Amino acid sequence: MKYILSVIIIFIISCSPANKFNKDKALFDSSAIRQSFRSVADMNDSYFEIRENNFFEFYRQLFDSVKNSSYPGKYTKNGDTLILHFYNKKGKELLGSKALINEKKNQIIFFK
Repeated sequence: MKYILSVIIIFIISCSPANKFNKDKALFDSSAIRQSFRSVADMNDSYFEIRENNFFEFYRQLFDSVKNSSYPGKYTKNGDTLILHFYNKKGKELLGSKALINEKKNQIIFFK
């Protein structure tokens, strides 16, 4: 019984979003930013960065200081739409699973 419980716990930990990101973290950190979008609010600015190697990051900063939340992920492209695959499900809840970029206006639109 202890063996089965140990196997289940190890499986859950190995499938966690944080563990999946830890495997890609070095490649993520070395990927240059290709495009960046910013949304300014009274206290909490939001940023969405598209990086090389099909990575992206959505994060927030309080009063232009340090990041207070970060939701990295990978994307695939389907025509002019980015299909977002967040490592943490909270990112999908906040932004949705798809993004459309308007190059002329330098805007990004998120939807489900």
